[in-house]
Amino acid sequence: MNVNSAARTDPPGIRDRLAVVVPVFNEPDIPRTLDALRQQGDAADLRIYVVDNASTDATAQRVRDFADAHPSLDIVLLTERQKGTGAACDTGFRQAIADGFPIIGRTDGDSEPERDWSARIRRTFAEHPGVQLVGGTSVPLRDRHYRWGDTVLMTGALHLLRIMMAARHLDAAFLRFVAGHNMAVRSSAYLTAGGFARTAIDERDEDIDLSARISRRFGYRAVRIDPALRVATSMRRVRRYGVGMMGVHHLVPALRGKLIRTIDIR
Repeated sequence: MNVNSAARTDPPGIRDRLAVVVPVFNEPDIPRTLDALRQQGDAADLRIYVVDNASTDATAQRVRDFADAHPSLDIVLLTERQKGTGAACDTGFRQAIADGFPIIGRTDGDSEPERDWSARIRRTFAEHPGVQLVGGTSVPLRDRHYRWGDTVLMTGALHLLRIMMAARHLDAAFLRFVAGHNMAVRSSAYLTAGGFARTAIDERDEDIDLSARISRRFGYRAVRIDPALRVATSMRRVRRYGVGMMGVHHLVPALRGKLIRTIDIR
C-alpha cells in the first residue's frame, strides 16, 4: 500500500535516491523512527518502505497517521504475513530494488538514526566504489528501557560478539558484521548474495548472515564500518534476555526457544 507515494511521479534522478526499509511488529513508538527519518537532511529525496510483519495492534494505522500528518515524506506501507524480520526485510528490499533503487538502507521500528545518517550512507558509497555493505555505531536509545551505563555496555558487547562469532565460526567475515538497525547495501550486492534469509529471529540473525555472505563473496574490504554512522536503538531485548543470554542467543541459535525464552519481536 502506498501511503504518500500513490500520486507521486518520481523524478528522473530516482536511481540516485536512497530507499530505507523499516520492518515493524507491534511497534508503539514507530512514529519516533519515522520522525528521525523525516529529520534527515535529504529527507525529501528518501523513500521509506515500512513493512508490517502481521502486527496484532494498531502499528499500521500509526504509520498511516504519520504519513497523513507529513505528506512530503515518501512512505510506502507493505505487509508481510510470513513471520520473521528476515522475511519482512526481504520483502521490503526486493520491492525497493524493483522500484529502481541502487542503494537500500535499513533501520528498525525501535531505532532512531542520527540526522546525517542517510547523507553519510550516500557519501560512503559514492566515495568508495568497492564497498558493498555499510554499517556503523549503535548507541542506546533513551527510551523507557534505557539504564545508566548502557552506552559502554552496548559498545563493548558488540565488539566482543564480533570477536566471539569470528572465533566460533573460524571466519574473519564475522569481525565486520553489521547490525540490521544500522546498515545499507548496494542492490546488486544484495541480489548476488541472495538477500536476507526469510527467517524469524528465533531461527537465525538475518543481518549477521547477510554480512558474512557479502564479505565472503566480495572480499573483506567490501564491508565498511563507519563509526560516525550512528543509530540509537532500544535496549528492550537486553532488558528481557539479560546480557549473558543475549550472547548465547547469537552464538548458539539452536538454543533459541529452548534454553532461551523466545521473545516474539519477529
